[in-house]
Amino acid sequence: MINLFERFDLNARTLYDTLRLSKQATTTLVIEDDGFLPEDIVTPYRFFADMEIAPHAKPLYFNEVPIPRFWEIEGNNEVAWVKDMGMTRAKINYRQDQKPRVVSHVDWYDAHGRLQFVDHYTEQGVHFAQSVYDLEGTLILRKYLDQQGKEVIYENFVVRSIILNWKGKTYHFQHKVSFILFFIKALNLTDHRFIINSLGLPYAVLYNLETPGHDLLFWQEQSGGNVPGNMQLMLQGKSTRQFDVVVPDANEYQALTASMTEPERQHVHQAGYLYDYQKKNGYTMNILIMTNSDQIHHLPSIIEACPFATFHIGAVTEMSSNLTVLDQYSNVKLFPAIEIETVNKLYQLCDVYLDINEGGEIINAVRRAFYHQLLILAYEEIAHNRTVTAPENCFTKADGAQALKEALKDIQQKKRFFKVRETYQQQHVNQTDIKTFNALMSQLTV
Repeated sequence: MINLFERFDLNARTLYDTLRLSKQATTTLVIEDDGFLPEDIVTPYRFFADMEIAPHAKPLYFNEVPIPRFWEIEGNNEVAWVKDMGMTRAKINYRQDQKPRVVSHVDWYDAHGRLQFVDHYTEQGVHFAQSVYDLEGTLILRKYLDQQGKEVIYENFVVRSIILNWKGKTYHFQHKVSFILFFIKALNLTDHRFIINSLGLPYAVLYNLETPGHDLLFWQEQSGGNVPGNMQLMLQGKSTRQFDVVVPDANEYQALTASMTEPERQHVHQAGYLYDYQKKNGYTMNILIMTNSDQIHHLPSIIEACPFATFHIGAVTEMSSNLTVLDQYSNVKLFPAIEIETVNKLYQLCDVYLDINEGGEIINAVRRAFYHQLLILAYEEIAHNRTVTAPENCFTKADGAQALKEALKDIQQKKRFFKVRETYQQQHVNQTDIKTFNALMSQLTV
């Protein structure tokens, strides 16, 4: 089977991991290449540019961005800037899930501070694309370059056309659907079954694919109880290709099917996800907080109320006195200007993550906690990532964190309470097991 995703966002990655962990034999195609995709994924850019990954290639770091002579680069762990005599000429954006200060793209400004173009880089430090904007800041074109700097794909967002230079020939496409159809045919995949997770471009491609087939839509969005028009069209079974719909979210499955006819419901199925956890929870009271803010409400009282716990507090920057004063507690360990190796060790050590700091989330901390199977407890008013944080594990800060303190005491006193909150987390992310998932896939791929 062939996965056809428009983008490799969190939903696509979760589905990709589920299919991989369930040992489903799939090839994954991603239409929009951001330069940081897993090596086994095929994209139009990688295919038509004949992209080869050098064995010892390294990402581009902020101080390696090519700049004109006499210009300077200033940066910190969150962002960097290119300056000319004090004037900002570019913003260097980091890839957040990589090592610190790895460049994903650079925004270049004209003399008036307007966005002019963006240079895009791969995980191997290759300048592979450039996006150009008009004076109003609207994206008008993007060109993709091979490793020799030659233009391979030229996408015009004004007229929505694409030009492809491939194997000595130039191809013109009036719209993106025809371009992706050409891509699929070039890969000789037209006779395969497809898995999509969008009713947008991927569905439009399959709708226009002339060969008959039976495909799957994994519906990962929220419908509000209203069946989308394209899903109704899909389930009518009048097109060349037939579809079944799989809904991982149990609540969304109920909402969708409640608005469907019986013939439509027969082609809609409920399933969950498999997760690639990095470790098992050890049910210890090693607690982790990752923050770049010193505003962590009621933290001293939480520490004092939980002498049985060890609090590991990390920051990618230096810490203010509001945090360093916590060093007076014997059950607190501080890690200012933390290195990525130490971050990895702490996620292996700890079994509880407190998402209670003001300010933004750093280093994808909450999702990282989830994939290391830490129990995530958060302030309701702050929770940075509700996708992986169960509502039952959110507490108000208005009561002086009293409910959070009681929860910490409960999970320390009885492992059963710890497991109950762990179950809340698993149910919230629609976790299933391999046997159940594969039973459904066997039913749908006969």
